[in-house]
This record gives sequence, C-alpha cells and structure tokens, in this order.
Amino acid sequence: MTAKATLLNNGNSIPTIGLGTFQATRPGEVFTAVKVAINSGYRLIDCAAGYNNQIEVGNALSESFASGIISREDIFVTSKLFQTHHNWDGRSASRCLEGLEQTLSELQVDYLDLYLMHWPFAFEQTKLEMPPGTPRPLRLSDGSPNPCFNIKMEYLSTWKAMESMVKSGKVRAIGVSNFTEEQLDHLMKHSAVTPAVNQIELHPYLHQAKLIQYCADAGIAVMGYSPLGSATGRVPSIHGTTLLKHPTVCAIAESVGRSTGQVLIRWSVQKGAITIPKSSNPSRIQENFGVLNWSLTDDQMAKLDALECGFRNFISYMKRPDNNILWHNGHIEV
Repeated sequence: MTAKATLLNNGNSIPTIGLGTFQATRPGEVFTAVKVAINSGYRLIDCAAGYNNQIEVGNALSESFASGIISREDIFVTSKLFQTHHNWDGRSASRCLEGLEQTLSELQVDYLDLYLMHWPFAFEQTKLEMPPGTPRPLRLSDGSPNPCFNIKMEYLSTWKAMESMVKSGKVRAIGVSNFTEEQLDHLMKHSAVTPAVNQIELHPYLHQAKLIQYCADAGIAVMGYSPLGSATGRVPSIHGTTLLKHPTVCAIAESVGRSTGQVLIRWSVQKGAITIPKSSNPSRIQENFGVLNWSLTDDQMAKLDALECGFRNFISYMKRPDNNILWHNGHIEV
C-alpha cells in the first residue's frame, strides 16, 4: 500500500492523488468533476487562475462544505499565480496580492494550502486583451507567444511577494510550476523560502529524471501533471501513438487487470510524485483514484521507463526557435 500523503518541507502533508482541472471549461463540467471527486475520496484539488474555471470549483467546494460532506480542513486546495499578476516593475507586490485575492474569492476559501507560480515569466498586461476589451489568445496557432503581449522572465520579486502571503496566513505553502533546475537553483540562492513543490509534466514519454533528482536533493516535492499524456492529438514520432493506446501500456494493463489510465497513474506514484490526473468523466474520476492498493512490478516499471523519448505535450511558452529572452544572469532559456 502506497502512502496516501507526501510530507512537504513546511511540515504539512499533501495527498498523493488529486484531481486536475485544466481544460475543463464547458459550463458545469468542472463543478460536477469536483463534486464527484470529493465523493470518491479525493482530498486534493489542483486549480489555477489561468484555467478560467475557478468560480465553478469554488461553487463545488462551497456546496460540499455546506452539505457536511467535507470541511475546509479536509481538503487540500492548490492554485497558481498567473503571469498577468507577477511583479512587473520589480518593486510593487500589488499585482501578486491582487491575483491571490481574486483566487481566494473565486474559490470561496479563506486560505490556500499551496500556491504555485505557474510559469517563471511575466506579462506586462494584467488581462489578455489587446486593445483593452478585446480578448487575445495566449499563443498563436503554431504555439508561439502572441507578440501583442509584452513578456519578460521574472520570478525573484514575485517570489518575495509570495513569501509574504505565507506570513499573512492566506497561503500555507508556496511552490513553483514548470521550473528548470537552473531556475530553481537561482531562485533558492536569492530567497528565504525553498519551494515546497515543483509541478511539472511527467509521464512515461517524459521522465524528467534529472530534474526530479534535483528536487529530491533540495527537499522539493514533485507534482506531476498530464500523467495520462494529453488529448491534444500530438504524439511522438518514435511511438506514433498516445500513451493510453500504446501496446506496452495496454499489455501491462491487461496483465494486472487494470485500465491503461490506472497503469500510467500508478507509474507516476511509484516514481515518488504527487499526481493530478484530469477527467470530467465520473467513472474515470473514480477509477483514477484506485491506484494506491496495488503495485507494478520492477519489470513492468522498466518496460514503461523504456518509453522515454523526451516528448512534451505542453511546450513552454518561452521555448521557440528564435527565443532570445533572458531569464537571469544573461542566460537564454534552453
């Protein structure tokens, strides 16, 4: 039996399995998903201002509290500070604090158990609009940054603002998301608080073993997103198929009498990661939670490990062929 919680470096524990809420934007979709997850035993909900669905998450949480199914203390709520609310000028923390207050209001809670910096860069604009009142996409159709937004690498002064959130009691732990080893190292050399978590893409096509080891040595827990791969339709050419349909995953699932999704989630758990599979299908939400009372063998883990090909479903907003944006000390992100 795998431990059902991971101890963070601030002394608090976080559940091993949580519900992801990314790309759940149809009306009522995430509200229902959160309610089903809570009723199925989930006690970790992963949210983000950038997902544009926190109001529904908050309604589901509020209804669950009011009905007595759970109390606020029973559920671990994570959210993320979006790039529109990083510190832009290097002095004022007002944008960061505004982002936190908006999230607390949307989620209808008085505090967050964990607040992550979603990406290590900032937008000058506080809304994805150009001109004001006209919404613009974050990315162009080829995935590259929309040139209408002003952007720069910025996380040090934003982190200091996040440290103040812990002191205020409105956030119990702070962490980061999508940070590299170099960025984590630079952050820790210039801050008082070590991140409690680094949330990264993690699945058999993308192990990130070196980064995970770095985090373990630094006392930073890893939270893996997209454990099932992605529904974007992109697949690595070397495999030619999604993880959920890969013959190796399917064969292992058949041999252990589990679904392919459960096998992939279990792989992440045995890698020592907190994992947040996303689903809006009630039966899948329940199924995804059933991975803590059985294990994959060393041989099965090795076969899944062999699928590693460095394939990312979610390319960094900053990574593009003509990238020349500096992130610290004159270095360009690689």
